[in-house]
Amino acid sequence: MEKLIEESFDDLSAYSEERLQNIAHDQIWRGSGTEIDPFVVQNANILGQAILIRKSSLYLSFINCNFNHAQFEGCKNILFENCAFNKLVLKKCKKFKIEGSFVTDLNFKSIRDVLFSKSIILNVSNKFRIKNTVFNDCQLNNDFLDYILKKSRSGFYSKIKEVITAIIIIFSFMILYRFMFMFSVFNFVEVMNLLLFAGIIIGLLIFLLFSLIYEYGIKKRHPRIKILSTE
Repeated sequence: MEKLIEESFDDLSAYSEERLQNIAHDQIWRGSGTEIDPFVVQNANILGQAILIRKSSLYLSFINCNFNHAQFEGCKNILFENCAFNKLVLKKCKKFKIEGSFVTDLNFKSIRDVLFSKSIILNVSNKFRIKNTVFNDCQLNNDFLDYILKKSRSGFYSKIKEVITAIIIIFSFMILYRFMFMFSVFNFVEVMNLLLFAGIIIGLLIFLLFSLIYEYGIKKRHPRIKILSTE
């Protein structure tokens, strides 16, 4: 398995949550860093063109900012609106929103609860452990779109296996119960055949139901994904 590319941090301006709070205070940023009143960085990249932010839970809103390299590790509660990235790296991050932005190279590992909305993503160099991440009205390349659909199918069949396993367990207990307490009504072979037949029918019906709603589920989860033109 390909590993996340290790970056040299020599050329990146590194920020901790405490340092961000100090800068916000010194430069009188708008906002207070809370959910209802996030810090706002607008129009100027006062943090630099190449930044590394680690372990921050501050609510930050970057608006109309351009980054050569923006890297986030163990961060959450960050919004990018109308921003541009030559490279965007998200590692162990959650609760991000990237809206109306342009990303040349996206690199992520272990992300969840991330929303990409009305954005263009040209290339994805690493893509591991993605959960609850939605691409709403975004333009993606073919390879990344195939990856998203593959992950969705994987999740779908995982749910199917969970349901079938649960059915097997339930019917196994029913067989045991019938065998132990109601053996006088049906003989064991009849009970086994009856419950096996019922289990198969129910399993097939559930599989059919999941299949019918599968495409609907993908559209709901990733509405209006667009494929980038290769021309």
